[in-house]
Amino acid sequence: AYDLAFEKCGVIRAKSIQDLFDFAEVFLYQPIPKKNSFAIITNAGGPGIVATDAFANENLKLSEFSDRILHTLRNNLPAEAAIFNPVDIVGDAPPERYVFALKTIFGINDKDLEDFDNEEDEITTHGALVILTPQAQTNPTHAAKMLYETISKYLSDKTVVCSFIGDISISEGRQFLKNNHIPCYQFPDRAAHSLKTMIKRSEYLDHPSIDAINIKRCDAKTDRVKRIIKKARNDNRTVLLSYETVKIFECYGIMAPNTKLARTPRQAMEIQPKIGKAVMKVVSPQIIHKTDVGGIALNIKTPEEASRAYIQIVNNCKQFGPQNARIYGVEIQEMINYKEQVKVTELILGMSRDAQFGPMLMIGAGGIYANFLKDVSFALSYKFNEEEAKKMLQKTKTYILLQGVRGEKPSDINAIIDVLLRLSQLVNDFPEIVELDINPLLSFVKGYSAVDIKITISKE
Repeated sequence: AYDLAFEKCGVIRAKSIQDLFDFAEVFLYQPIPKKNSFAIITNAGGPGIVATDAFANENLKLSEFSDRILHTLRNNLPAEAAIFNPVDIVGDAPPERYVFALKTIFGINDKDLEDFDNEEDEITTHGALVILTPQAQTNPTHAAKMLYETISKYLSDKTVVCSFIGDISISEGRQFLKNNHIPCYQFPDRAAHSLKTMIKRSEYLDHPSIDAINIKRCDAKTDRVKRIIKKARNDNRTVLLSYETVKIFECYGIMAPNTKLARTPRQAMEIQPKIGKAVMKVVSPQIIHKTDVGGIALNIKTPEEASRAYIQIVNNCKQFGPQNARIYGVEIQEMINYKEQVKVTELILGMSRDAQFGPMLMIGAGGIYANFLKDVSFALSYKFNEEEAKKMLQKTKTYILLQGVRGEKPSDINAIIDVLLRLSQLVNDFPEIVELDINPLLSFVKGYSAVDIKITISKE
């Protein structure tokens, strides 16, 4: 919860003393980049690849150079140099080659360069990492001095950090840069980590403050929800029955299958024709994993099947369920026909209430493997808007499946975001709700269905 609160408020969390000093240095001496778009310049291929991997791990993006910049690099660098990002200026690179490459990627006009027309040739690079490794013809101290002169004269408004890899032979050059307020790291991964914090800060500053965020509310039947919660408390229950949770979701416009409660086999026979093809599930606060105790029956098509399934489910739960389980009956729920759907993705959505920060929302991979996959993301429900809901979903690996893979159609992502927004409103409206769990929520190409819902309320 603290990490979520920090993220929402733009607080950068240092998880080590090293991080603390790295972050302080880069924020103190470097401007915040306007966009997540960086270049890497190196005199060795291996460290360039290592840096590229570090950037990818931090979700930092490498800029794409324009044709003019690529043309200039190709015409002025050795034939064996790599001109695409990362730029490898090869091992014999003198300091002047570093300066040339650095000025070129930022599109700086110079008498030694071919003329750039910035109106026609947009510069997409907003920051750079310069890597130096000690080699036979390398003069790290001279390179450091020339880099400093170039950065201070031409690039004071750009984010430029260095990584001088090595120890004794480059220590003087590294210290020179640090003394002159150019962050210089021993290894590229630390540089990437620091740049990532700057991007996080940049993204936060691009958004309105929390107080300025306006939250859209859906029409909700709150009085009906109050009555359901009051009845549960009168019955001395903290876990709502399944059909009660469906009614609450209906009050907030969250779609769930038609569900009725049968308390006897005879009632099951009467209800089934009204529902149609159904799934039947035991209703007991003490039985969480219904499948494990035989508390579910599928494909119930006739009243007679409903009666037999009721008896079988109750007997199974008495035999295999907890001894103290109180069985309120069996719910009869409209069964989703998977064959009618082009694509079905199982999600889990939930909420737990933190004592200090309030409701904390969750979404991720659902179904019977949810606890094993642990592919979930979280967000605080306070001032929770559409943008945050989408970002929350994008943090999960399941988001890739929702977008569609191997020719699949995409799921209805906007509908999932809408569910998150309605859930956020529900749990903010009712602090009595201390826990909420939907598993699974079935996501379709169009629409969704909240199949299994659990809501826990406080005692008072």
